[in-house]
Amino acid sequence: MFCTKCGKQVPDGSVICPHCGNALAAPQQAAPQAAPQPLQAVNNFAGNVVDKAKKGDKKTLIIGAVAAVAAVIVLVMIISWLFGNGPKSVVKKALKKSENIEKKYEELAETYLLFSNKKARKKLDMDDDEDEEEVKTSWKITKTKKYGKNDDVTEGMRAYVAQMGGDEDKVKASALVEVTETTKVKGEDPEKVKKYYAVVKVGGKWYMLTGSGSKADNINKAADKWEAMAGSDSKKKNSDDDDD
Repeated sequence: MFCTKCGKQVPDGSVICPHCGNALAAPQQAAPQAAPQPLQAVNNFAGNVVDKAKKGDKKTLIIGAVAAVAAVIVLVMIISWLFGNGPKSVVKKALKKSENIEKKYEELAETYLLFSNKKARKKLDMDDDEDEEEVKTSWKITKTKKYGKNDDVTEGMRAYVAQMGGDEDKVKASALVEVTETTKVKGEDPEKVKKYYAVVKVGGKWYMLTGSGSKADNINKAADKWEAMAGSDSKKKNSDDDDD
């Protein structure tokens, strides 16, 4: 290196010129780069994927796409694990299972039962399906209402559990799930019926109390039924106490 004042050569790294005493600037050191933050690392990864994809690197693009899909699947699984056991979810899963069972039975009937098999009906000169009424049914969960541990509706469901020989104290909460069933007959107006499914919480999970829903005009009337169950159970206990 050379002195900036006298121009003479001086040893590298010198702070003062040995010839003229001029103060020389200290050598600059590169500032250490901070480690990238998680979000920045993700952005860098995404940027690299896009850049390489633009350059025609299809392999990197595919890897990036697979990684993104995997992240979404994990997120869905976590959400399902956290929220997939609510009253609405339990009823929905049960009805879908029942639907699948009915479809399988219909398939077996169409294959093996005489009067359900189209080819067999034709051999018997029976009326074809065009003469039969076309009926379609569907259902939809339209309302859910939860009840606390000390609510009369929950007490009524506890009474039912007790009648069935179970430990009613294990029931921590209850709910009513409204399902609207729609029946469509060809050429007629659709008919809608509301059914209510009782659901109880036991050991941190929700379970359907009964397999088939009871009909009612609205969810409040369905709740009245279970409240009445609590009242009848109370009367029964009082009667048992009197006998003693």
